[in-house]
Parts: sequence; C-alpha cells; structure tokens
Amino acid sequence: MNKFISLELLILFLLLLFTTFSFAQETTYGNGKKYILGGIEVKGLQSYNEQTVKTFTGLREGQPITVPGDQISAVIKKLWDLELFSDINFYISNIEGDKVYLELDIVERPTLSKVTVYGIKKKKIDEIIKETDLKKGKKVTESFISNTRNYIENKYKKDGYLNAKVTIATAVDTSDTNAESMVVNIKTGDKVKIKKITIDGNKMLSDKQLRKALKNTKKQQFGRVWKKSKYIEADYKEDLSAMVDKYAEKGYRDARVLSDSITVLNDKKINIDIKVEEGNKYYFGNIDFVGNSVYTDRQLNQVLGIKKGDTYNGVLLRERIADDSKPDAEDITNLYQNNGYLFSQINPVEVSAQNDTINFEIRIIEGKETFLNHVYFEGNDKTNDHVIFRELRTRPGQKYSKDNIVRSVRELGQLGFFDAEQIKPDILNPDPNAGTVDLKYSLV
Repeated sequence: MNKFISLELLILFLLLLFTTFSFAQETTYGNGKKYILGGIEVKGLQSYNEQTVKTFTGLREGQPITVPGDQISAVIKKLWDLELFSDINFYISNIEGDKVYLELDIVERPTLSKVTVYGIKKKKIDEIIKETDLKKGKKVTESFISNTRNYIENKYKKDGYLNAKVTIATAVDTSDTNAESMVVNIKTGDKVKIKKITIDGNKMLSDKQLRKALKNTKKQQFGRVWKKSKYIEADYKEDLSAMVDKYAEKGYRDARVLSDSITVLNDKKINIDIKVEEGNKYYFGNIDFVGNSVYTDRQLNQVLGIKKGDTYNGVLLRERIADDSKPDAEDITNLYQNNGYLFSQINPVEVSAQNDTINFEIRIIEGKETFLNHVYFEGNDKTNDHVIFRELRTRPGQKYSKDNIVRSVRELGQLGFFDAEQIKPDILNPDPNAGTVDLKYSLV
C-alpha cells in the first residue's frame, strides 16, 4: 500500500513538473498571446502627468498587442533611451476576455535644482554652467554627470592644465520634489611647462630652424621672460603644421611629422619628442595657365611671381593663388574678384613630377562677370542712413569688387559709430547664371 502511494505521488510530481515547464514555454516571446489593449495605468509618477508618459510609450487603447512580445520590449527600450527614468517595468493588471490591462511602473530620475561650482573665478563659473548646460530642471543621469566631468577636465587640459581634476557630487534636495543639488569641484592645478623639446629625423633643416617654427611651443629656458614655455594643446597642433610648412617653404614638399609624444615628468613639467621625415627637395618646373581669357599668361605670371627653376615653395604657391590671411592680398584670386569675377575658381594642379622637378597647371574657371543687385545694411541705430551710404563704395548695379567691400568696411569702422571688428559684409543670393549678388552689411 505504501509503495503504491509513493508511486502515485511520484507520477503526480512528474505531471506537475511537466505542466509548469509547458507554461513557461508558452509564455516566451515567441508564444505570446494576442490581446486588445484595454488600458494602461502608470504608477510612480512624481513630476510627469500620466498622459505624458502614455504618450512616451506610443501605445494606445484599442490597439492589438502581444503579451509578452517584442512590442513591450520596444516600448521599454524607447523609454530607457529618453533617460528620464531609472527603472521601468510592465505588469498585467487584469484580463477581461480578449482585452488586457497593463500597469507601467516607473521611477523618475531626479531633476537638477541648483549647482554650486568651486575652484574657479565667478566669470568662469558662468561660462562653465552655460557650456555644460547645468541648468535647473535638467535630468540627473550617470551619463550627464560623466559627460560634464569629462568636458570640464578636457577644457582645462586644452588650456595647458594637464593635471586638471573635476569631482561632482549630488545630494537629495528636500526643498523640491524628486530633486537633487549638485556640487562641482574643479582643481585646475598649475599649467604644465615644457622642459625639453627633442626633434629627430631632421638633416636638411636644423633644430634651431624647426624650433623657430614652433612659435607658441617653447621649452623652458633661464632668462626667458616674454616667450612662454607653457604647453597649450591647440597652439602645439598649430605649430606642428607650421613646422611642416617650414619644410614646404624650403622645397621639401613631402615632409611630414611621423610621430609626436609627450612624456610627463611631474605635475609641472613635460618633455616633447617629435620625429620628422624630410623627403627630397623639389623645384618648380613648367607652370601653365589653363582656362584664362580675361587675363593673359604674362599678367597672371606677374602676380604669381614664381619662375621655372625656383625652389619649390608650397606655402608661397598657396598664398599667391589665394592668401586667406589677408583680405586685400595681391593674389590671383583677388585679381579676379576685384574686377567682377566673384564666381571665379583658381586651382593649382601638379601634372607631373620628373626627378626633382614638379610641373604645374593653374586651372582657372573664370565664371560670369558679376554685378551687385541689392546693397543694404542692418543694425544702424546710431546715425542717419545717408551717412552710412555716403561711406559705401558699393552701389547697386556696380561691378562686384572685393576690394571695394574691404574699403567700405574699413571706412564704416572709421566713422566711430560702430564696432569696427564686428562690421560684417554678407554675400546673399548669389546667382552665377545671372551674374548677380546681393550685399548686406551687418553693423554692431
């Protein structure tokens, strides 16, 4: 009898185990049941209203939905991506026939109530708060705190404070609902100075010549007062480009910086190691102009000022085509643009390199002669309009001239009514087919 009962119990246990396993299999995403969504109730609300959160889900009453299923998973992912909640869970609260009622439980992330910054001057604090968007009402998330810390540290490191450290702490603010206050502590440390600059791989240009090209990156030297030895990342990167340009001026077209590294000696000093590859020295060969009809080859050669046999100078070539550092430079681009050809394009192209000689074509697309359509200004609240028009060398119907625009800006600045550095000429509505353009002067 006892043996029989034991066997019955064993069979019952196995049946229950099988039934439980079958139920688990049936509730996987692949075997979710289809319902009509009867409604959603949102719990855990603090600052949001229920309808707003329902809108975030994208679900609506009456729509077909499979539970469990990919739809619910997609909604949860969507809510996580908003970074507004620290916990999200869906539950079935009721089933009536083919209708399912869901409960969405959320935990809202706290909002930022106030920020206190230590370690820097007040005017810098306002700048940091603006740049990092540390404003009241911002959701406090792990990524927001991490991004803020990294941004501030990198900002100061770029300015030479390589040892800058930022700590951020948050605390519950009981004076507001679901709010946190934040304390940002910035320790910039001292600006790092350069003890030594080592240049390797140079044979044709001396260390002295190359160090001279590093105008803003100087090693620490006894008695140096006016030249700084502090390391500034942006200045350093610019100086590396200047070093390559120094080679290009001397004929070494292929020169490049192979590698550069910084060795930290201590909290205040670093060494810089630069390795260069010089390449071969080149000379200018034939220089032919292609596409020019407004100016003769002779006229263009006079402006270019480069002859066959001259040592290759990539910097000079670039400046004689278009010197971006001087708006009134004597270059070929300005030659065209000062005489109506706004839409002209001038491109130097290496067509061949034979041994140490490089042959060029200066390819020119002259475009249509351009005339000014409308000329006007904005921002004048200091004087009568006719006073401004009197100073303008640009009039509607005139041929476009970059030189006249530059001179107009200069003479408007000399009036004394406006900030000379902020007077900005804007080319508007350029029409290369009609050969017209509008010109606006912005005055401050």
